[in-house]
Amino acid sequence: MEKLKADLHIHTAEDPEDTIFYSAAELIRRAHGMGYRVLAITNHNSVTYSPYLRDLAAERGIVLIPGMEATIQGRHVLLYNLSFQDVSRSDIMSLVPLKGPESLVIAPHPFYPSPVALRGWLRRYHRLFDAVEFSHFYTRVIDFNKKAVKVAGELGLPLVGTSDAHQRCQFHTTYSMIESEPHPEAVIEAVKRGRVEVVTRPLSLMTVFRINLRMIWRNNVLHRVHPGHPSSMRA
Repeated sequence: MEKLKADLHIHTAEDPEDTIFYSAAELIRRAHGMGYRVLAITNHNSVTYSPYLRDLAAERGIVLIPGMEATIQGRHVLLYNLSFQDVSRSDIMSLVPLKGPESLVIAPHPFYPSPVALRGWLRRYHRLFDAVEFSHFYTRVIDFNKKAVKVAGELGLPLVGTSDAHQRCQFHTTYSMIESEPHPEAVIEAVKRGRVEVVTRPLSLMTVFRINLRMIWRNNVLHRVHPGHPSSMRA
């Protein structure tokens, strides 16, 4: 089996809840140039996946897995390759009948200081999750991944490195190497079995500051001016 370079948590301009300046198609082309073999576009409460995007990725040797970052009972959950339309945003237990061998559920940024982070829900509902995210957004001094690593170990869940990219500079800072055959079901099985290596480097404090500043500006200023934030906009 190959070791496939992968990022399973990325946002694009098609995201209905964030202002982002690169489209899904642009992301695929850029990822190809960086040697990625597996991607999942996980826009908020929206599935950005189509035969066009699937084929665009496949032409470049990239496996595109359908994904979504769902807000369920106010908390974020990463979902892949399942019946997205049947997910209840008011009941996390609605995921139980939707899970299967070809689906994947990941706990994103579970202990970050955000109201959408799972925190204690990761332990409470640990049987729902197949893996825990190791997020790119940390420095040598400030690292909210430490508790995620500890709890994942206690629960016997694999770690998956992702960029959670909303900006170009975030992509390729943290990713995963997944030992798998190059098709969606095999990748999902490999993650569940823990055949994943996290590749990461801490961000500088200045990079973290700039990312936060851009996020505030885009979502609190530009989003009001351009509520549709069309993908034709560019930074």
